[in-house]
Amino acid sequence: MKFSHAESGVTSILHKLGAEALEVFQHVVEHQQVDGDELRDRFAPADGPDGEAVVDRLLELRLLKRSVTRPGMLVPGIPEAASGELLAPVVRRLNECGSQVEAARERLAAFQRIYDLARPAAGGSGGVKALNDLDEVRAVITELAAGAKHEILTSQPGGARKDEVLKESLARTESVLDRGVRMRTLYQHTAQFSTVTVEYVEHVSQLGAEIRTLGDGFMRMLAFDQTAAVIAMRDSEVGALLLTDPGLLDFAIGAFERAWTSATPFPERYSQERVLAISDDMKLAIVRMLIQGLEDRAIARRMGISLRTCQRHVSDIMDKIGARSRLQAGFLINEMGLHLEVPSEQQ
Repeated sequence: MKFSHAESGVTSILHKLGAEALEVFQHVVEHQQVDGDELRDRFAPADGPDGEAVVDRLLELRLLKRSVTRPGMLVPGIPEAASGELLAPVVRRLNECGSQVEAARERLAAFQRIYDLARPAAGGSGGVKALNDLDEVRAVITELAAGAKHEILTSQPGGARKDEVLKESLARTESVLDRGVRMRTLYQHTAQFSTVTVEYVEHVSQLGAEIRTLGDGFMRMLAFDQTAAVIAMRDSEVGALLLTDPGLLDFAIGAFERAWTSATPFPERYSQERVLAISDDMKLAIVRMLIQGLEDRAIARRMGISLRTCQRHVSDIMDKIGARSRLQAGFLINEMGLHLEVPSEQQ
C-alpha cells in the first residue's frame, strides 16, 4: 500500500514526537493561551531538538493553534478533532485498499470455481460433486452459463415455473442467447396453463430459445456444452449434483435427447385442440404411473399438478374403463396394456 507524500508526512511527524512535545502541549493546556516566542524559548534545550521545532510540529499537527484575536499567541487544539482531520486521508486510503482486496478475492474465487469444476474431468476420476446450498447451486449455474459457448440444455419438470425463479434466471438466459448460444428447454404440459410461464416463454422464444413440453418422464437438469451438468439431488429441495464425468454426462444428455424427441413445441397461442391433446397425453402418463403402483400424491408431484387435479384425472380414468376401485383399475389397465388410449370426453 502506497501513501501520498502528505499522508506519509503526517505519520512521520507523529512518530518523531517525544516527551518534550507532551510537555509543551501540557504547558499550553494549563495556561490556555501562551506567547509563541516565549514558548519556544522556554522549551529550547541546550542540545537536541530545539523548542521551535517541537512547537512547529505541534502546529502542523493542529495540536497547537494560533490565536485568532491575539497575534503571536498560541492556544491548545483538540486532539480528537486533530485526529479526525489529519488521519481522514489515511483511513480513506485504507478503506479503498480494503475494497480492492475484497474485489480481488471475489475475482479469484471465480477462477477457483472454474478450477474446481474442471479438475475432476481432467483427472478422469470422481466427476460428481454435491452442491448442498442453494446459493452454491446458483453460483455454479451462473458460472457455467457465463462460460457456455455452444449449447445449454434445460429440463424443468414440476409444471408451472414460479415467478421468482423465472425472474432470477431471465438475465442469465438473455445473456446466453445474446452470445449466440443455442438453448433448448423442456417443460411439462401443465406449464402452458401458467400466465407467468407463458409470458416468459414468449419473451425468450423471440430471442432464439427453443422450448417444448412433455407429460412426464424427464429429470430436472441443466447441461452446458456437454462438459458439465447440474441435476436435482434426491430428497433435497435446494441441493444438486454437479456432473463432469463423461459417462454420466452421456447418460444424462441422452435422456434429455430422447425426451426432446417425444416432446411437442410450446404453443404460440391458445388452441382448444391443443388443450384436448394435452389432456389425453396427461391421462396416458397417469395411466402408466397407475400401472407402476404410484399413489396419487406421487403422481401429482411428477406431473406438476395439484393433488385434487390428479385425483380428478384418476377418477375420470376409472370411470372410462369401468373400474370400481384403484385395485381393479390397476388390474384392468395392466390387462389392456401400456398403450391404452383414454379418449377425452369431447371426442
